[in-house]
Amino acid sequence: MRNINQKYFDILAKEYPTIQSICREIIHLKAILNLPKGTEHYISDLHGEYDAFKHLMNNCSGVIKEKTIFLFHNEMSYQEINDFCYLIYYPQKELKKSHEKIWYQQQILRIIRLSRYVTSKYTRTRVRRHIESEYADIIDELLHAQLDELDQQYVYHLQIIDSIIELGEQDDFIDILTKLIKYFAIDQLHILGDIYDRGKAPDKIIDALIKYQRVDIQWGNHDILWMGACIGQSACIITVVKNCIHYHNTDLLEKGYGIPLRQLMIAAMQKYAADKQALAMEKYCLDLQIKLERKLINKYPHLHMDYRLKYNHEELLSEEEIKILFDLKRSFMNSSRLKKHIQFLYQKGSLYLRTNHNLLLHGCIPLDENGQFYEHTCFGKKVKGKTYFDFVNEHIKKAFLYKDLESVDYLWYLWCGDKSPICGRRIVLDHKETETKDYYYHYIYQKEICEKILYEFHLYDEECMIINGHTPVRVKDGESPLQEHKKQVVIDGGFCIQNQKKTGVAGYTLISNSHGMRLKTHHIHEGAYTDCDTEYDSQIIYTRAHQELVKNTKNGEHIQEQIDDLKQLLKLRK
Repeated sequence: MRNINQKYFDILAKEYPTIQSICREIIHLKAILNLPKGTEHYISDLHGEYDAFKHLMNNCSGVIKEKTIFLFHNEMSYQEINDFCYLIYYPQKELKKSHEKIWYQQQILRIIRLSRYVTSKYTRTRVRRHIESEYADIIDELLHAQLDELDQQYVYHLQIIDSIIELGEQDDFIDILTKLIKYFAIDQLHILGDIYDRGKAPDKIIDALIKYQRVDIQWGNHDILWMGACIGQSACIITVVKNCIHYHNTDLLEKGYGIPLRQLMIAAMQKYAADKQALAMEKYCLDLQIKLERKLINKYPHLHMDYRLKYNHEELLSEEEIKILFDLKRSFMNSSRLKKHIQFLYQKGSLYLRTNHNLLLHGCIPLDENGQFYEHTCFGKKVKGKTYFDFVNEHIKKAFLYKDLESVDYLWYLWCGDKSPICGRRIVLDHKETETKDYYYHYIYQKEICEKILYEFHLYDEECMIINGHTPVRVKDGESPLQEHKKQVVIDGGFCIQNQKKTGVAGYTLISNSHGMRLKTHHIHEGAYTDCDTEYDSQIIYTRAHQELVKNTKNGEHIQEQIDDLKQLLKLRK
């Protein structure tokens, strides 16, 4: 019987049937290794703010404007640059206006120049593969020709553009090119958790990410809460419902995911008749949440969650409450759109990511009072540091793949536990108290603690950093997202409108490219995001002495593995 290795090479041989096809792919992959590393963007805590997210993706956190200024600062006024960038961000809006032929000629020529600049660090094959249009050949030629205004090639290209305009295809052509620019301006998007809750449209964000694909997600506690609800964890379900009511987002459940709340509303209005509907429903949900959490606290004493409820409460659910919870559970588990979104979170997500010199996580690495890794008891084992994270990742997968009851219930702990790596805060449910944070948040100011954490995750280079979300940075109170020692940066800055009062800013984008890393601070934006461009402040974190190439990245490691496999296949063929 053939082993797995033999079967793998049989499959590879079908994909590359000749020696020439193998050699061609090796040459192609080696060329990719020596290209500059693509641009990575890191964002966090979107909390359902779809309009802000959409605008960020359209302007690529200001990168498109920067590249436009670099190319055209001697040719265009500041207003012309703004107008041109708006055309890139929202072509359908701008192209509704009436424009002369000369305007189209000028804009298409400029868009081609910008497209050529943005795609210059990618192979011609990859760029061509992305252009899903009958105009692929024409665009390929326009992008990869080096033009001289005195050359016949320039005249030839002008003729192509004139023909496009005469045939009335200029709007579609511009739309294709602007999508190309936005696609290649960001090579990889990292989201450090909390897509859900507070804002009205996390579902639209995930729809956009599903189309985008080049994304990884480090789960936040709000994401885990929805993941738990989707697979039927009752405490997670009622907490999701309560949060949606609190933030006036019941349309997300009822219209977005087809989860009816009518029976809960009727029961709440009967119990709390003196209150307005939303408040009555929120109170009713809190009653259910307390009962469900009390049961979990008693069931899993090793999680030490007694602090969560200060007072004694009636533990038994009434028949009516059981019926309401049963119906909600069935609705959550049967929502096809919710399943699709949570499955995407599961496929693209993890508790942490170690990539390209950085450790990405939402919350914290639990520490004890001495700054040592906290030893946590879960599923009968004592674990800490990286082992704790890997162990929890394994049980999140068990929850989804096998619906293991203890693993499913553990998602509730991850949502709100004080030693949960994605919460790390002690919050009392039934009494208003100041929350207590994990020791991680006290020790992270020390360079040696950050280095100890990075070493624990096998990150040893000088530029290695911890990149965090979860905790809003109160810039208006003098806090900084970047620690002085530059070993940790927190990029939860206020995408969520409710948090902007705390932070004084509208979020952050951390940008890493082949030349280094910088942090962009988004200014608070008044009015619709399509009215004008977002303003940013930019801070350089470090600049590389030598340009980083694909071969120095995690993706480069995967490509090198492919090359090694193809070389082995070549030996077998020869």
